[in-house]
Amino acid sequence: MNVGKVKLSKIRLTTAVALATGIGMVSTAHAQEAVQSSRAGTGVYEAVISAKDGHIYVTGAGSRAVPGGALYKINPSDLAIVDSISLKENPPFGIGINNKTNTVYTTNTRTNSVSAVDLTTGKLLATITNGAAESHTREVLVDEGKNLVYISDVGDPSNIWVIDGKTNTYLHAIGNLGKTATGMSFLKGTDKIYVTVIGENAVYVVDVKSKQVEHKFPSGGEAPVNITSDGKHLFVANQKSGTITVLDGKGKLIKSIPTGAGAIGIAYDPIKQRIYSANRQTGTTSIIDANTLAVVADVATGSHPNHVKIDPKTGEAFVINKAKGGRPVEGQPVVVDTNGDTITKIN
Repeated sequence: MNVGKVKLSKIRLTTAVALATGIGMVSTAHAQEAVQSSRAGTGVYEAVISAKDGHIYVTGAGSRAVPGGALYKINPSDLAIVDSISLKENPPFGIGINNKTNTVYTTNTRTNSVSAVDLTTGKLLATITNGAAESHTREVLVDEGKNLVYISDVGDPSNIWVIDGKTNTYLHAIGNLGKTATGMSFLKGTDKIYVTVIGENAVYVVDVKSKQVEHKFPSGGEAPVNITSDGKHLFVANQKSGTITVLDGKGKLIKSIPTGAGAIGIAYDPIKQRIYSANRQTGTTSIIDANTLAVVADVATGSHPNHVKIDPKTGEAFVINKAKGGRPVEGQPVVVDTNGDTITKIN
């Protein structure tokens, strides 16, 4: 494990702006805001929080200037990088965690693989493939109780890998998931997975026991990319329409909530009963009251907000912000995006 610390940039970002809604204006005295932001690595993408040590682990896939990949360990108090685990052979993008075994699973899209890493030792336990000539590993969903790991494999049609967490080996695939399946979530229990399918603007319901698609229904928005749940409702981030749609378990649309262009990251906080939407194109993270379904704040977090994680102990939200892309132009100075490749804490 290679230790690398960064100096925290203690910049108080834009105060959360209370938005006017049909229910009224939110008092700024109770508004949430971004209180800290700091460098999180290179080519950052997603994060998890370990229940064992309380640290945030962020995937970094590297960049053109800094190739390679790593898993960055970040202190949630001051957002400093306190350690890193090299994954340069298989740069990581998506990530999930089994807190019972303290093992993280990363999706390595460039190499069509999944890495299993022991956070206690920092050791790479296994590099998992499905044997296919082509695949596109995307998101991770972990069933801690059964020690099973589900990986969305984007395609036309798409499928889900099933990995045995005990042996860290590929078991089988659940197929016929439509064009471009990405996000996954449980709703009640772990026998059914709800999958967002971008190419069909749909949510598929997959029975993991029968390994079959049970049924599907409209997502209520365009390009549904990620999904989460409070155990009763489904919350879907629709990237093209810039909305969060709220559905019940049978697919009934309860509400479509405008958040911002490029809504991609989605998280639910059971402590504050808030829904968070990371809006990649607007550089903001929207905060929604899960009871009234009204947007209560819109927080500037970074260049391209991509992913949100909630600390289950404190209720603090952490947003992973991607850097602005683009190839270097010959003869032009290299522009450093100081608001990208960052992690932002929302109080």
